[in-house]
Amino acid sequence: MSEELTKKQQKCRRKLAKYQQKLNHYTQLEECEISLKKRAAKLYKYRLKIIKRQLKLKRIKAQITLFGAYTKLIPANDAVANASIFTQHSVTPLAQANLYRPHKSKPCRSCPALRGKACLCAMKNEQRKQG
Repeated sequence: MSEELTKKQQKCRRKLAKYQQKLNHYTQLEECEISLKKRAAKLYKYRLKIIKRQLKLKRIKAQITLFGAYTKLIPANDAVANASIFTQHSVTPLAQANLYRPHKSKPCRSCPALRGKACLCAMKNEQRKQG
């Protein structure tokens, strides 16, 4: 997931640089080369795109920092740490497949199932059913 976010961030930066170049191009054009109306429309368009890209970059950067904070907390949610729970109870293959999907309809951001790990809520629910 971290790789996806960094790829998105790089793509967003490339597009932002492209839009800034376009904006600079249209600001440097002379009046005889392009009509004022067309020039104003292009400047408006690229300023808007720059603002959107900057906001998207901030959102991606926030996701990366959140993801970095969660990866530091993962050992409690890791499959190695939860292996004892799997061995204590016999888990059916269907139930085991459900452990890797979020248990709740609206999972919290820190749900390990969103990172491809076993969901703690699903494991607790399975324990309640068996015990």
